[in-house]
Amino acid sequence: MVTVHPLSNGVWVVLDEMPAVRSVSFGVWVKNGSAWESPKENGISHFLEHMMFQGTKLRTAKQIAEESDDLGGQVNAYTTKEYTVFHTRVLDQQLSQAVDLLADMVLGSVFEQSRIKKEFQVISEEMKSALSDA
Repeated sequence: MVTVHPLSNGVWVVLDEMPAVRSVSFGVWVKNGSAWESPKENGISHFLEHMMFQGTKLRTAKQIAEESDDLGGQVNAYTTKEYTVFHTRVLDQQLSQAVDLLADMVLGSVFEQSRIKKEFQVISEEMKSALSDA
């Protein structure tokens, strides 16, 4: 059964309980994608998605990767025309750790110059590859 809980801060919590399943999926949808970018800003949403994995005030990029692996599930993100989505799927007993990790990434990311340059190169290579496949 799906239940929707709008919070006073504008965030909506949507729950779909499936008692026979021991895994939990959790995600954060941010209204941020290419549809909201000017031509000058084109690609910034995808770039920001990458940067969220590059360190926070509390965790280094390595710690984010290690904690993600330690959860034994999946922590990932993607960007569409209208949203950037950060999501995880873990065992039910690890939900609080997964929520803590995603919340830190979304709310506490830092943008170090060296990481910015590195991710710019990564995305540039992704774009070249996508264009050559078209």
